[in-house]
Amino acid sequence: MTARLGGLLALAASALFVAAPAQGEEGAPRKGGTLTMARDSEPLTLNPIGAGDNGSIFMIVQVFDTLVETADAPLPQSALATGWTVSDDAKTWTFALREGVKFSNGDPLTCDDVKFSIDRFADPKVNTSYGGFGAAIAQTECAGPSSFVVKLKAPQGAFLDYLSTFIPSIVPKALYEKMGDKAFSEKPVGSGPFMVKEWVRGQRLVLERNPYYWKNGQPYLDQIVVNYVPDENTRMLKVESDEAQIATEVPYAQIERVAALDHVDVQIENVMAWDAVWFNSRKAPFNDPQVIRALNYATPKEAMLKTLMHGAGDIANHVIARVKYWDPAVEAYPYDLAKAKEALAKSSAPQGFALSCLIVAGDQFELQQAQILQSEWAKIGVTMEIQAVDTGTIWTRWGSGDENCFTFTGAGLSSDALSDDNLAVVFFDFTGGIESFWTGWNNKDAIALVKEADGTIDEEKRKAAFHKLQRLAMAEYPAVPLFFIKARTAVSDKVKGFKTLPVKWWNLEDVWLAP
Repeated sequence: MTARLGGLLALAASALFVAAPAQGEEGAPRKGGTLTMARDSEPLTLNPIGAGDNGSIFMIVQVFDTLVETADAPLPQSALATGWTVSDDAKTWTFALREGVKFSNGDPLTCDDVKFSIDRFADPKVNTSYGGFGAAIAQTECAGPSSFVVKLKAPQGAFLDYLSTFIPSIVPKALYEKMGDKAFSEKPVGSGPFMVKEWVRGQRLVLERNPYYWKNGQPYLDQIVVNYVPDENTRMLKVESDEAQIATEVPYAQIERVAALDHVDVQIENVMAWDAVWFNSRKAPFNDPQVIRALNYATPKEAMLKTLMHGAGDIANHVIARVKYWDPAVEAYPYDLAKAKEALAKSSAPQGFALSCLIVAGDQFELQQAQILQSEWAKIGVTMEIQAVDTGTIWTRWGSGDENCFTFTGAGLSSDALSDDNLAVVFFDFTGGIESFWTGWNNKDAIALVKEADGTIDEEKRKAAFHKLQRLAMAEYPAVPLFFIKARTAVSDKVKGFKTLPVKWWNLEDVWLAP
């Protein structure tokens, strides 16, 4: 066992949950009340296996628990597992399960439920979208009522990070098998702080307190009403009129106006999120790196950052978010029309080409951004048609493999774990489940680097592999990376304990309402 791993495990094994409720000017947290959120995206499913959009994920984490969880800390923290140990070869992990935990229907959470859930996570035939996350798991077993053992095929540097994602959420085995995937997706049962009271697709999701939640005294709220409000102006009016106490994704152009309201604060927080334009490399000419370079050089990111984002972000020098092993030394593409024309002249489409690109309807920033790209790319002979569609449609169409371009609001793209492995598997490992984020990018060097980083617990080796991967992705990947973005949330002064985690979701069990 290396000293580095030993230190990590010593920290993990001693990490027992201690409720640390947020304190405000009003003193101790108050129980009760209904919080209303105006949210930009809606869930497509509430089943941890099968979710892939932030609209779903951010609600799933309110309903379910995992063995370890992502918090505002550099490493995953204890959750349903109070601690864990690992063998000297880093291939056998033994988790001590928290005792007395119940699901929201009152049934006890057992080691069999944990095994069932982790086995589904490890089965690529079940976990089809994120099969790479659980691919290292060889076997699981219950060594006792409160002892769960996972045996890996080989050491995995991101094992705890993968367990902290939403996918291996613990579900009740007997109930899941009785209900089936589809029914459980509509009316799930978990051991998280809240449970589903009502879900009206296209309108709202209503959550209520789980009376059996294992964190003593939490959650504080009786109920959370999450309204789907895709129009950004309407969302801001909701929080301005106090129809909602939280509104997500404050438009850049309205940050100052909303923050100036007497009863509302705009929380701008660093998160692992970003914005980009993605291309389908199965279709010509997007399989040509020279075409992608031309589009990158023809994108005026500095001007867009200033005029559209009012400086509230950074130009991206990576195809994924700025996560643990991000290398600041990698250069972003500058705006250079001469280089753009030169790259296109060397490409398979030297005379230019036409494309259609999907964007999210109702998001003025994304529309303005797309219109700038449309205008600028026309200067090198690329004609772009903009198609604005709702979030559900955009995921369905892009995932079909039939589209040639899409961009998605920065609210929809973020890391689900603290290390790079999560996003690296999704975006760069063609064999990882969704064919490199449905771009079809099948690069053997990229796949090898993802597996090299994942297959070691040596931090320096992991960092070196991810730095190489970053440079390769910037040179070859079919995308135009745009900006690293920040969370921008309008929050009523009645709301206490609210914050955005680095993974961009929220622990709403910590939130309470002042009188």
